[in-house]
Amino acid sequence: METQTTQATEQPAQNSGNVMGFDQTVIVCTWLAFLIAFVVLGKLVWKPILQWLESRETEIRSSLDDAAAARKAAEEADAKAAQTVADAEREARAKADAMAAAARRHVAGMESEAREAIAAKRRQAEADLAEERAAALRKLSEQAGGEIAKALDRLLPGLLTDAQRQAYQDQIAADVRFH
Repeated sequence: METQTTQATEQPAQNSGNVMGFDQTVIVCTWLAFLIAFVVLGKLVWKPILQWLESRETEIRSSLDDAAAARKAAEEADAKAAQTVADAEREARAKADAMAAAARRHVAGMESEAREAIAAKRRQAEADLAEERAAALRKLSEQAGGEIAKALDRLLPGLLTDAQRQAYQDQIAADVRFH
């Protein structure tokens, strides 16, 4: 047992310069392995990762540019649609105004025609009435003349000549026409 204890006591004496128990060979090998892994990974993995990141960044930029172009196109389309709607409204208002003006002209024409027709009917009615009045006055005048002749024949039989009687009848008929 002594040999084991002695060996245990001798080992710490050999490592007495290195308190933490690191061996320089292990440290160098670790650094060397790290450097080899860094170079290998840099060649095999790092470049493809960087290339993928660059391609992804290009895609994102392209997508953002496309989105900006689409937004601009949408804004232009909205502006064009708004202009089209405004033009359509203006055209519809103009057509409605034109139709209203045409309707007013048509109504005015119809009113004018109706007034002319009424005036023509009034003139015709007045002419018919004047004609009927003249006919009635002639008839009344003839009847009055006949009645006067009968009355004169009864009142003054044989005193008036036919010419005097006719003149007297004409005078009375003329007086009846004017009144």
